[in-house]
Amino acid sequence: SLFAPLEPDEMAAYVAIDGKLAARIVLRDVPRENAKSSLEKLRRFGVKKLSMLTGDKEASARIIAGEVGIDDVHAELFPEDKVTAVTTATVTPSRGVTMMVGDGVNDAPVLAAADIGMAMTDGTSTAASESAQVVILNDDIAAVPRAIAIARRTKRVMLQAVLAGLALALIGMVAAAFNLIPVVVGAFLQEAIDVVSILWALTALLDRD
Repeated sequence: SLFAPLEPDEMAAYVAIDGKLAARIVLRDVPRENAKSSLEKLRRFGVKKLSMLTGDKEASARIIAGEVGIDDVHAELFPEDKVTAVTTATVTPSRGVTMMVGDGVNDAPVLAAADIGMAMTDGTSTAASESAQVVILNDDIAAVPRAIAIARRTKRVMLQAVLAGLALALIGMVAAAFNLIPVVVGAFLQEAIDVVSILWALTALLDRD
């Protein structure tokens, strides 16, 4: 029926032919196919709380949130309401690091307000991209946990490179101070230590995902 009741997450567009109602097109929001698995990866990475901030109606938002596994839903929000949510205890009770992921121009203010703003875009939403610290250009939500994994691995490798370089340099200085190695050898060892540290740091470029 053209006038059958719509579900809370549905909306309709009507088609008329020669001024006479002929059809109804029912539209429904659906989550990205890999949204649920991506959110599960975030939880495995130690993300403590996942929240949905949306301008959609409450009933529709909760249906989508239920499908992807989000319990904390804030619906019918204006852009300024989203900013308030991420800058107060609404989303982060312990005031830990807040990361906002958004894909539209309306998300630009909240991306700028969050500790980490991550914009997902296909290249058309420049406002969101310019407001974010991280930009995903393939518009794939699976890149969110992957970006976190890359950042963590990079930090770990850089710390290893720095600490290993300092440790080797310290050993070399102690050895040189007690004349265990000639000065010239010590100078060459320092250069070798620098090369080793740089090469170790470059392993962060390896794709291990």
